[in-house]
Formats: sequence, C-alpha cells, structure tokens
Amino acid sequence: MTVALGLVCSDGVLVASDSMGSSEQTAEHSQKVRTFGRCPALWTASGSVYVMEEVEAELKVLDASGTPEAPLRIFGDPQPAAIRKKLAPMVNKVMRAAYATALNVQPADPGGAVLIAFPTDFLMLGYAAGTPWFLEIARDGQVNDHTDGGFYAVGSGGHFATVARGLMRHYLTRPLPLELGKLVAYRAIDTTIQVSSQGIGPPVQIAVCDNSGARVLNDDEIEAVRLGVQGWTVQETESLSMSLLEAKAEASGDLPEMLSEAP
Repeated sequence: MTVALGLVCSDGVLVASDSMGSSEQTAEHSQKVRTFGRCPALWTASGSVYVMEEVEAELKVLDASGTPEAPLRIFGDPQPAAIRKKLAPMVNKVMRAAYATALNVQPADPGGAVLIAFPTDFLMLGYAAGTPWFLEIARDGQVNDHTDGGFYAVGSGGHFATVARGLMRHYLTRPLPLELGKLVAYRAIDTTIQVSSQGIGPPVQIAVCDNSGARVLNDDEIEAVRLGVQGWTVQETESLSMSLLEAKAEASGDLPEMLSEAP
C-alpha cells in the first residue's frame, strides 16, 4: 500500500510519498523516494518492492553507463523525448520479466485477460537547465506524460492525494516555487495518511530536483517542512475566523467596532 505523487514547480520538481511498507500482515518502514544516481532525476513508485528493486538495479546500470564528464547528456540537457525513449522500454522490460516469474496466474475472465501478479506504477521526474519532465509508467506498460499537468498521484491512496491537491487548487493557479511545492506535497500526503484506511503511514518522504541536482530530504528538512505546513494551517484558521467576523460585522452594520475587537 502506498500513496506517491510527483509535482512540477517553477524551479524544480519533487516526489513525495508515505513510508509504510508491508510484509505479510505486518507493517514496516519503506524507502519510497529515490534519485537516479548522478542524473538530475527522481522517482517513486507504488506496488511491489520486488519490481521496484529490479527497476532500481537497472537504473544503476543506466547511471554507470555515462562518463563522469557526461553522465547521460539526455538528462543533463535535458531532452524529454529522448528520456522517454530511454526509460519506457527499460522499465517495461523489467516489469515484463518480473511479472513473468509469477506462479499460477490465471486469466481474470473468459476472454483471457491475465491478472498482473505484481502491479507496480512508477513516477519519474527530472529537472535541469530550467526544463522539467514528468513521466508515469503505469503497471500495464502505458507511458503518460504529466509535465504540462504538473501533478499526478499513484497508489492505494492516490485518489485521496488527488482530492487533497484539488482542495488546494487555489494555491496552484501558477507553478509554485519548490519551497512552497514541498508544503503542498507534504500536506497532500499527510492528509491522505490521516483519512485513508488502506495501510498508509508516516512519516512523509520528499525528494527534490533543481538546478543543483537531485536529493532526498533528510529528517531535519522534513521536520522544517512539517512546521511550515503547521504554520500554514494556523494562518488558514485565523483567516477564516477573520472572514466570518467581517461578514457578521458587515451584516450588522458594526464593521469598524467589531473589527477593532478582532484578535
């Protein structure tokens, strides 16, 4: 079970997720946001740890194939079309091989549609030279570009995260700077953790990529984001209280007097 999202900002991109993994009937902490080694790129996924590990191993091979001076120029430029052409077949090949190892997979219906044994969805994003890219590689091999949309969420809690982001849409009329994007992503994941009953748990994980490169935020940085979100929610409460007070004062004709009594 997972909720994971990607967000394109005005000066970078990020991925965020919850931290709960599962082994049989027990919950455990799982690292769900990762970088591409030396490449200015990030990824997160929802689904099978086995499939994720297989893809991660392949990405390490991809990273090692570049020289120190030019670690895959298509990521450094970047060249979104070339990146898609490079990543999609690679990830699909790994998923196909992993799915093929499943035992006793039966057709889901008389028409012969086969159940996917280890359904896994990937979100891959990058940013360099002022240019973002954002790909979703779905469990069935579809490749979707979300660069223009700027946001997408996957996992058992993906719908919750999409709703949470929708409730904050008024903050997203234009691409946010990365610092504010962290707050939006944290709040979407945290809200999903609070309302979902589908095995999703804290802490929130975030990785960012900007012109300085890609990295996973450490515990202290995540705590700073959490405090920022906490301050944001307090400001919303105070703003709502003021709006209600103003509406009541305007209706009664006592606007100046009542506003003077506002905290």
